[in-house]
Amino acid sequence: MPPLLSRAALLLLLAGCTQFPQIDARIPASERAGPAPRLIPLQPLLARADAAAQDSRVSAEAGARLEARAAALSARPAPAAPAGSPAPGRAAALEARAAALRGGPVIAPETRARLDAGVALPAALQ
Repeated sequence: MPPLLSRAALLLLLAGCTQFPQIDARIPASERAGPAPRLIPLQPLLARADAAAQDSRVSAEAGARLEARAAALSARPAPAAPAGSPAPGRAAALEARAAALRGGPVIAPETRARLDAGVALPAALQ
């Protein structure tokens, strides 16, 4: 029998000898011997949740004020670009530079050759 197969068989035998954990021992005796929990109907809980959601909704007056404010904000012109943002010509130049960088190699050929050559080990480590 190959060594790997014999080790696997030994591992399975050892796993079979393991004692199964006592899961029931973690539950207190009072809970194991006590009555089952009382079930409650779900409909009253859902009704209370719906009522709470209805109470927390926005009033008609507040909704009208919010809609008016949203309309006023939509009517305003868009703000100008911040002072630090690139001008349209500069943005186009940056896009062209990015396209040129994407086309070529990331690492220069001479650097790539040096990396491919690897590291020479010192004589003490050879």
